[in-house]
Amino acid sequence: MADPIDPGRHVSSDLKEIRRWTETSLSYTFSPNFHPYAPELLERLIAGSVQGLQDADTEPAVPPANLPGGRPRPKLYRELFSDSGAYQPTELVPKRSWPVAELDFTPGGAYAVYNWELFFHIPVTIAVHLSRNGRYAEAQRWFHHVFDPTTEESGATPERFWKTAPFRTTDVDSIEDLLTNLSSEAVPELREQTMNSITAWQRDPFRPHLVARLRPSAYMIYTLMAYLDNLVAWGDALFAQDTGESVAEATQLYILAANLLGPRPQAVPTKGTTATQTYATLKKNRLDPFSNALVKLETSIPFDLSPPGAASAPADGGPLRFGALGQTLYFCVPRNDKVIGYWDTVADRLFKIRNSLSLAGAFRQLPTFDPPIDPALLARATAAGVDVAAVVAGVNQPAPLVRFGVLVAKAGELCQEVKSLGGALLSAVEKQDGEALAALRARHETAALELAKSVRYAQWQEAVKNREALGISLVIARTRYAYYERLLGRSESEITFEDVGELDSASMDGGSFTGTEPAVGPRTIAVDIAESAIPAGGGPAAGAKISSYEAKELDFLEYSQILQDVAAGLETYGGILSLFPMLSADGKPVGVGAGVTFGGTNLSGLLSGLAGAARGVASRVTHEAARAAKVGGYVRREQDWAFQSNSAAGDITQLNKQLRASQIREFMAQREVQNHDKQIAKAKEIETFLAGEKPAGRTTTTAYYALLRREVRGLYNQCYELALDTARKAERALRNELGNPGLTFVRPSYLAGPEGLLAGEKLHLDIRRMEIAQLDLNRREYELTKHISLLQADPWALVALRATGRCTFTVPEELLDLDTPGHYFRRIRSVSLSVPCVTGPYTGVACTVRLLRSRVRTSPLLKDGEYAPVADGEDRFEDQLGATEAVVTSTGNNDSGLFDPGAGDGRLLPFEYRGVVSEWQLELPDGPRPFDYDTITDIILHVRYTAREGGQALRDRAGAHLRDLLAEGTAAGSVRLLSVRHEFPTAWARFVGSKAGNGSSQQRPRAELKLPLRAEHYPFFAGSGPAGLTSVALVARPAGAEQQLVLADRAWDRENPNDEEDKKTGAVKLTGRPELNGLLRGALRADPAIPGKRAWGDLPEPVGSFSLYAENNAMKDLFVLLTWSAKDPAP
Repeated sequence: MADPIDPGRHVSSDLKEIRRWTETSLSYTFSPNFHPYAPELLERLIAGSVQGLQDADTEPAVPPANLPGGRPRPKLYRELFSDSGAYQPTELVPKRSWPVAELDFTPGGAYAVYNWELFFHIPVTIAVHLSRNGRYAEAQRWFHHVFDPTTEESGATPERFWKTAPFRTTDVDSIEDLLTNLSSEAVPELREQTMNSITAWQRDPFRPHLVARLRPSAYMIYTLMAYLDNLVAWGDALFAQDTGESVAEATQLYILAANLLGPRPQAVPTKGTTATQTYATLKKNRLDPFSNALVKLETSIPFDLSPPGAASAPADGGPLRFGALGQTLYFCVPRNDKVIGYWDTVADRLFKIRNSLSLAGAFRQLPTFDPPIDPALLARATAAGVDVAAVVAGVNQPAPLVRFGVLVAKAGELCQEVKSLGGALLSAVEKQDGEALAALRARHETAALELAKSVRYAQWQEAVKNREALGISLVIARTRYAYYERLLGRSESEITFEDVGELDSASMDGGSFTGTEPAVGPRTIAVDIAESAIPAGGGPAAGAKISSYEAKELDFLEYSQILQDVAAGLETYGGILSLFPMLSADGKPVGVGAGVTFGGTNLSGLLSGLAGAARGVASRVTHEAARAAKVGGYVRREQDWAFQSNSAAGDITQLNKQLRASQIREFMAQREVQNHDKQIAKAKEIETFLAGEKPAGRTTTTAYYALLRREVRGLYNQCYELALDTARKAERALRNELGNPGLTFVRPSYLAGPEGLLAGEKLHLDIRRMEIAQLDLNRREYELTKHISLLQADPWALVALRATGRCTFTVPEELLDLDTPGHYFRRIRSVSLSVPCVTGPYTGVACTVRLLRSRVRTSPLLKDGEYAPVADGEDRFEDQLGATEAVVTSTGNNDSGLFDPGAGDGRLLPFEYRGVVSEWQLELPDGPRPFDYDTITDIILHVRYTAREGGQALRDRAGAHLRDLLAEGTAAGSVRLLSVRHEFPTAWARFVGSKAGNGSSQQRPRAELKLPLRAEHYPFFAGSGPAGLTSVALVARPAGAEQQLVLADRAWDRENPNDEEDKKTGAVKLTGRPELNGLLRGALRADPAIPGKRAWGDLPEPVGSFSLYAENNAMKDLFVLLTWSAKDPAP
């Protein structure tokens, strides 16, 4: 059938009838794109510190209420919209999706990441960091902001233990349930969540937080594991201190961890078997998104319960197989060994504590009280601002494993590293400041350029206006020039000007500008200079440069003045002559006639006429002078017009130049503006580069140096802490080697000051002070060697070692005072062991020598005249507790347990600097014995030690104390062990060869063992002989499995004694002891005695013979332990 909408098969009219309808259902979900409680969280942080902030997400509303989903309503919850509010959404917005103001932790929340960081990541990260740095108590306080199993808060369990809101509503599903549901699709919502986690994991496989945000239970498991790690590490740190108080505190931490873990999960066997599958068969079973599949289980029945004939047995004779009983994942979920390891670790720690074992697994017995602490030390620590708990913990620190020289050299090397890192830190600080200054300068430069931009633009506009002003000035100059030129007779059409023209910007940009500006030529001005007719000294104008008209004027004026002066003189003389009388001569002959009168008046008139004539000539000359002046003025005016014209022409030429220069300045100003804009852009680019805001920006930015500074600071602090810790170890080593616990060199205040940059130098100075102090105080002490025989010092321990392969013995101070009374501060330098015994070829003597505790007499002073310790905790003695050092011998011949005792590798020798007064444990292999332990005749402990001279008073009191102990029979060596089989072979042969236990029912004969005791059986320091025996102990090795032997002081005994002699018969019962491994032990004064018998009578004399009678003489050996007291110790 053809496609109904194929245009090739239908006309357009058919297409118009075709309709396709698509129905789409839409719904909308709105989420707030802001944090509604940021101000309130800040207020909580300020008012309630971190605790107040961390409680914000789980604090319930008041009064309590539940949200529609059943979740408790938190206090920080507010509905943004309501049914009666202004916001009235349509049905396209479901009511369940209306946005609310709350602390959002959902994966798609706009500010959910911030809430996760604030209420989970930050406290957990800080807690883990503190835990890794050994600050366990502070780490626990930060863990309690997320998970607090010690809370007293009421509510459902375990929800009340979680302090982060999403963890209280998260159901923790096992991985197996999640993967099974992924294949079975039994719970669609859970499968969708799992699919989202798998998709996020596949998209970003190396970002586990993406998966954890979709499955918060992963965060819960991580928090619990980190909390357990902190508890175990805290407990181990306390356990390692190995004091009663610290071990008790560690026990509480381990118990808390055990309670959190609960019962150990049992190994559950598989419910059946699955048939072997291939990829093809698994694919048929529909592989889930995790490449797993559900397969059917098969159950095997190991016996046949089917009725006869109901089914045939399998051909191979195996069990019957029933059909599938269920389904399971083909690929199982592997066991989490890390989680299971927590049960192993906690069980191991609790087992060691409950069995008096140290953290390393060595047996030891802790004292009831911790060693005393100097209050002055705590006061100094408090004054220096040091944590008192750290100081107390440092008091119980064990001595370093290496010598002071090695540690102080390493401390010096580390100080050099600290100083180097301090220089690097200072350089990073300087460079950071330099980069910050450069960035600041760049920002300021950009800001200054922005501010100068308007100035540059104003300068450009100023140049424009200057150019326009020059244009106007040019017009004025041209107008002036034209005006004077027209005055000078040129017509307007003859006066023309050439414009400057536009500036060639291209040639200016190219640097090839060669433009010329038009110029206006000047007129030629004739210069008329004439010499004045007036003599050079004839007045102010004499010698002046004047024109010919001016000279003529001056000449005419001079002539006119001369004529005026002549006229004036004539008039003067005429006036004088008028004073002369008149002389008359008459010629009147008839009375008529002529008469002549001549005299002064006539002469005066003559002169007056001459004066008038002179004035007339002077007036003419004055006229000529005025005319010459007038003409000269016209000439001067013409010259001035010509000059003004030339000036205007020069101005025009100059203005043309200035106009060109103005154009250039305008061009420059315009380019300045353009260049300024480019400079601003470049400055911003530089600023961006310095800030490192672009991916291809500068690497060494301020942020880079801040990171470098932080990293270098971290390395500096770590190296400083390492150097400080090494220096403190060196200080402890120095105290240990010099035996002076009061030596103090290392201080806690090296980091004082800005950045603590001089901490390395300060610490290095104190290290040098330690070196000098070691040279000054390391005086040579007595070097001694003591061979301690176990047979002489503690025979009971030798018996226990032969019987069980293990014994504990002490080396008392009086044993050392036998050799060197008055010495004190006896400390071990080396220890070796000799085990005289009979072994086979190529058979070693693997004996573990373990030091349990030791004591050092640190002062030669006596307390109230007493030599021995009066009470515990005396400052005269230093008890070294918790030192469970051990070595294992190989040859048993002066063996120190070392390949090369003189290797000089910097480490302390085993037991070095421990007290010689000590308690030891010897241990031979407990399994199949490599040789017969009964052949061990003795154990010799070779102790090489140093001591100091204590003075005569201490020597006298040590001798008196030793004599007192010998007199009491409690001194080391006051017990003598005699093996009857070896010490008295004749008596032993007679004893075991006699018959015992055969007779009537009324009396049974006993075998007699007669022991002759002689003076040589006792040590030389017993003097003239023991004063007496204080106790006699017997240890028998029976030939069979007897658990009891009876020894009496009589040869005969009656079951029903009737006479007094029989009532005087004494007996001792030897019974088996578990610690003696089959040996029977008893004492002549043992109590209670055999029922119906009295206790043993008087003890035998220390020198002489005494007899023992036994009903059963089937013994392999009998040991007699004599405890004696000296009446007169050898001087």
